[in-house]
Amino acid sequence: MAFHDWVDVPPFTNLEALRKAHSFKFRLIGSFINASLILTPILVTLLYIASVLPFWARILFILIYGLITVGTITAWWIPYFGGSYWMHGSKAGFEEYRDTHSFLPQRENNVIPNTLHVILHLQVWMCFGLSIYWLSNGGWS
Repeated sequence: MAFHDWVDVPPFTNLEALRKAHSFKFRLIGSFINASLILTPILVTLLYIASVLPFWARILFILIYGLITVGTITAWWIPYFGGSYWMHGSKAGFEEYRDTHSFLPQRENNVIPNTLHVILHLQVWMCFGLSIYWLSNGGWS
């Protein structure tokens, strides 16, 4: 997730279009935020892998993965199913992802979540589901 703005993996990424759409500073800040959000649960998991996951960690996982889940739904899935940012005249038109691989069908002129983002979203949603399970069952011990 932290590297998808930096590593060119055609046809899943289009770094040339991404560089045109966003400044180096914007991409660096976004990558830092994404990496921090993902690295925090990984480090906590490694710290408590052999013991009971503390309640505060389970709440932290819910907050982090819940925040990312809301972000993925509002940024990608509501525009895909309900109407595109392009239709609303926003600058957030996702032009940098237009020529990347996608297996989902076109829905009018709506934003289409590309394959890489669908994979990332499914991973985040699984982590969110596990976080809810761990919260309700006292962790993974």
